[in-house]
Amino acid sequence: MQNSIITMEHALDRLSEIKPSSAKKIETYAERCYDDFMNPSVISRWQNNRNDKDVVRATARPFYDLVHSCSIPTGLITKTAFEKIKENKKYKPTKDHCFRPQNTYHCMLDNYENFCDFSTFRNWFVMCCSTIDVFYKENNRLSLEGIDNRLGKYIVKVTTDQQYISAGIDLYSYSTERAWKDRTLKLESNLIVAPQLLLEYEKKFAPGIII
Repeated sequence: MQNSIITMEHALDRLSEIKPSSAKKIETYAERCYDDFMNPSVISRWQNNRNDKDVVRATARPFYDLVHSCSIPTGLITKTAFEKIKENKKYKPTKDHCFRPQNTYHCMLDNYENFCDFSTFRNWFVMCCSTIDVFYKENNRLSLEGIDNRLGKYIVKVTTDQQYISAGIDLYSYSTERAWKDRTLKLESNLIVAPQLLLEYEKKFAPGIII
């Protein structure tokens, strides 16, 4: 098994390989989100109302929505999703934005000074566009087992890098035969290589930690 390809660097490399219109969309959306991020009133509202769940959601949701309308495929898939496509070529797997963009944006907002340079902000936005093809039930499970904010507290139960490992979900690349029925799988690493800043940030919201 090779080293993980779920990295910021891989997303940046693949950005140049996707359709030009899709790449342009990502660049445009990154610029739009940066404008919002650099708005003093937005940052002030975030910092002064950090524990207000409505302000938190209203501030982070636009970033989440724009990222989720984009996709930079990692080229990885779960076995269940792969089998579903082989059974029905019209089946569309769920695209899991594996860097959890809304949570990642929380980190960016709480570390505002680290992202005032647009090139840094852009790199993180592009990273957040990374997607893995999964079965929808797997996507639901990753969401439920990863972050819990249902009871008024924000708890990161599993850090970004360990999501698929903790869930016991293997990831595969696949061969490129024209017909899906002829394609085969190759086991790949399911480690998500997230920035250390993000991983350290998430530890502050681990179960049992009081903020």
